[in-house]
This record gives sequence, structure tokens and C-alpha cells, in this order.
Amino acid sequence: MSISRWRLSGLLFSLLATAVVCAQQPAAVQWNGIAKVIAFADVHGAYNDLHELLRDAGVLDAQDHWAAGRTHVVSLGDLMDRGPDSRKVLDLLMRLQDEALAAGGQLHVLLGNHEAMNLMGDLRYVTPAEFAAYADLETPADRAGSTLPSGYFGKRAAFLPDGKYGKWLLAQPAVIKINDTLFMHAGPGSALKGLSLQELDLRYRTALTDYLGLVSRLEQAKLLQPGDEYDARPRVARERLAALAASGSPPDPALSDMLRRLEVALANPLLSEDGPNWYRGAALCNEVTESDILLPLLQQFGAARVVVGHTPTRDGRVVTRFDGRVIKLDTGMNRAVYRGHPAALFLEPGLSVRYAGEPKAVPLQPEGLFVAPNEVDDASVLAALRDGEVTVTGPRAPNELAVSASFGGKKIPAVFLVLDANAVKREIAAYRIDRMLGLGFVPATVEREVQGQRGVVQGRPLKWVTQADVSQQGLRGGGWCSIPLQFQMMYAFDTLIGNENRTPRSILFDSDDWLVYGTSYERAFGTGAGLPAYLKTQPPAPGAEFRRRVGLLEESGLKSGLGEQLDSRALKAILERRNLLLKLPAAAAASP
Repeated sequence: MSISRWRLSGLLFSLLATAVVCAQQPAAVQWNGIAKVIAFADVHGAYNDLHELLRDAGVLDAQDHWAAGRTHVVSLGDLMDRGPDSRKVLDLLMRLQDEALAAGGQLHVLLGNHEAMNLMGDLRYVTPAEFAAYADLETPADRAGSTLPSGYFGKRAAFLPDGKYGKWLLAQPAVIKINDTLFMHAGPGSALKGLSLQELDLRYRTALTDYLGLVSRLEQAKLLQPGDEYDARPRVARERLAALAASGSPPDPALSDMLRRLEVALANPLLSEDGPNWYRGAALCNEVTESDILLPLLQQFGAARVVVGHTPTRDGRVVTRFDGRVIKLDTGMNRAVYRGHPAALFLEPGLSVRYAGEPKAVPLQPEGLFVAPNEVDDASVLAALRDGEVTVTGPRAPNELAVSASFGGKKIPAVFLVLDANAVKREIAAYRIDRMLGLGFVPATVEREVQGQRGVVQGRPLKWVTQADVSQQGLRGGGWCSIPLQFQMMYAFDTLIGNENRTPRSILFDSDDWLVYGTSYERAFGTGAGLPAYLKTQPPAPGAEFRRRVGLLEESGLKSGLGEQLDSRALKAILERRNLLLKLPAAAAASP
């Protein structure tokens, strides 16, 4: 193909992709006055599980046709990958969409990250059985000389912007709002700030088609080829362009510009980890810090809550967070992979959930607190530390032992700190006031005797490092949760309790998820009413949710919760420092 014909082909593809978005964009992304809504999440190719769930939920009749009347049904995305029957799932929902409209209802199919990945050619999670389901769409010429899986070319063709499934998916929204509830695949992050629902929907799908158009043009120019790894595309395209130049082909500035634009398209914030199909902050991060991100976005969209998938719940049951403002609906529908419980959320207008194979709908439950280790609920960690068998695994530092606590089949990593009686009281007081505020910043802490010495046993993440380790070893944090926001919570907490002992060794990180924890409170709870010395030059900027919770503290509650550890003067000083905190300037608008 000549360069001029390649340019024409790329232009035609770009026009086609834009036409697909503009001609087929939904008429609306928000509906009011809907009497009944049913939602489900993350099918991942589990057709049989989805079929059972939709039958039990009253969406399908005995002949597998729409039976929900004027109900609005919402799929939160991730229909494909990991399971063998994603094509059957797509075909079912495409048919039901038409049947729902004819009955006066609607089936909303939101784009998940796996829909986007399949559209963009990121096929790392496609199973051989999924590829094989598209083998009927291939010709012998497609497979000539290829070692790619059977069905690969048929699947890729079907997910092009003019293919059966690609065309349909590109007409589906990324986020919708029904009544006062927002629905999206992953969760609201900073990339959504300042956008209306309509802008978000259009910009997200435009970002997809921009990328697809660039890939098509680079394939026409032979700079990209079938089977190139998705993550390697910019690199291999540049290598091939350099090889063309080395072979004596005249340089084409348009190709270099195309590669630059491909990298820009890949960096689009809406397709990033902060975008609506990837961001896990609302599902995983500390509620006190994440509220400063979540609540302004809910207000921006005029929503009371958001329903999300993407992040499987810990026990395969639907749970709420943030006092019901977040509903986590990914319960691992693909039981062969996740061993979960297919679930349908009912909003009519009360909230309940129906699990496949179970006789009736049940109320939603709050997720509860998970601290250190955040794989185990906080109550179980506390029980293990308090009542379990403590085993010493080795020394860590002077007066500090690495231990584990075993109880009820759970083995909790912890440390034992040798402390005098007053220091023990302060450590316990720090833990208790943390839980009074619902922070989850101080690991569970109990008084114990180990190897004939008194002190405290304190929980730890499965893998953890200190701030000193981070600095000395040059480690780099990651995870979904804003470290700056977590540090502001730490500074505000230290101000509240008058902690004068914050050092790099007393700041802990979960080195998997980079959640921040604080320890070492031997020098906290003095009677001074000012800032800790280390914060005097740069006072904390507590977020809105921290300020709200601290503002609820009062003398009788402190005395009831901390009276065994602290005297009246220390309790009074907490209230004085609370007042100081509330007078400090509020934090600026938060971002992850």
C-alpha cells in the first residue's frame, strides 16, 4: 500500500470511528422517576451464572426473554475475559436490550475496563476458549501462516468499530445516573472532576475511538502488526520506523507524529488508573481520606450514592461503604474463577440484594473496618491478638519482637513491644481513639505478656516497611490510595492526641497497597494544647471528613472510651487540641 493510500485509509477510519460515536451515542445518560432498578456486575464470561441470576431476579422468563417490564436493568461492565462464554453473554444482552425497549424498560450496559481492553486490542486476559468462540468468523486466509490462537482474527474483526460487537460496545455509556444513584464500573476518581455526565460519556468513548483510529493507521503503515503485545505497541512501532529509515526509506514526519499521538492517546486521563473503569479508591481506600475525593464528585453529579463493580468484595457478598454512599457489587459472579455468589442489586426505592440460588432478597450490610493486615476484618485481628497463641518469630529492634498470633484458624502478623505501664496505656489509648473516630490508621493493639515481659502486641500488614526503609532503600510507593491525604490524616491525628514521637520508624506502609499506618505513642497524650513540635512550622490541613468526625468528640464519650488509660487533664487536653484542629484552614480540593 502506498503512503498516500495509507493516509486515505487512516482518514476514512477516523471518520468512521467518529461517526460511530456521534451517530450511536445514547440519547441520555440519566433518568428520573424510575420505579425499579436492578443491577449486576462483572460477569467475566460466566453465561450460566448470569442466566441463573437473571432468572432468579425476574429479568428473564422461562423462554429467556425479557420479563422485567418497565424496570431499568444495569450491567456494570466486564462482561468478558477470564470465562469461556463471553460471546454468549454479549449476544444475550444485545437481544435483551431491544426487548427491554419494546416493553418500556431499559437494559443499560456500561463499559468496563475489560470491554475497553478488548476494543483496544489488550487481550492478555482472553482465554483460549473465548478466542475459539469466534473461529467461525475467520477464513483460511486469515490463519495462513499464523501461530495465533484459533479465533484470534475473528475476535479482533468483531471488535473493530464497524464489527458486530465493537460497534455495539462503542455505543454504550461509561457512567449513568438513575434517580439519585450513579452507576459506573470502577469508581469516581480525579479524572472525572469538572465533567458533566454527558461530557464524561462522550469524552470517554472519543478517547477510545481516537486510540483505535491511530492503531489502524499504524497497522496500515506496517508499523504495527497482528499479535504485537498491547503494552509494547509504541516501542515496536518506533523500532520499525527506525528500521525503515535505516533501510533508506525517505522519512515521513506524519508517521513520527502518529506515534507521538498514540502515546498521548494512551495517556488520556479517562483511560488511566484514575478513570471511571479502573479507579479503586472508593472500593479500597481509607474512608476518612477517600471521602475528600468521593463526596465532592457525588455532589458534582447530584448523586446520593454510587454503585461500582471491578473490585471483588472480600466474601462474595454485596457491601456498602461510606455510610451507604458506595455499594460494591462485584461479588465474583464467575464462580469457577472467583468462587463468589452472583448477585443482583434491587433499588425499588429501598435497597436489597438477591443472590442466585437463594430464596429471597436480603438487606445490604456495611463492609466493616479492615486495617492491618487489611485482608482480615479488624474484629478478627483484635480477637487473635487478644486471645490467640502468640509465637515469637525473631527480634526486630531493641525491645521489639516479630511475632504472629493464631486464633480461629487465622494467623495474624504482629510485633511485640516491651513497654512500661504508662507507655502501654498510651499505646492502647491511641488505638481506642482511632477506633472511636473510625480511622483505621492505628493497627489493633492489645496489652499482653510475652516471654515474661509486659508490653503490647500490635498488628501488622502481611508485607510492610517503615518510612525509614523507604528512604534508605529508595523504595517507591504505589497503590490506589493517596499517600499525601493519608499523611494529612496522620498529622491531624498526631495533633489531636499531642503525639511528640513521630519518626520515620513509626510510619508504616503496607508494601502491597501502600496504605499508611502509625505506631509509637509513648510520648502522646500530654496536657499541652498546642501543635506537636514537628508540625509547628507546617500545621496539618485536615480534610472535611476528618474534621467532621473530630467535631463529634465530646467529654463523656472520651471518658467512657479512654478513662482507664488517661486522667482527666489528658482528656481535657484532647478536647482543647480538637478545637485547635477545627480552627486550622481546611484542606484544598483533594485529588488522588
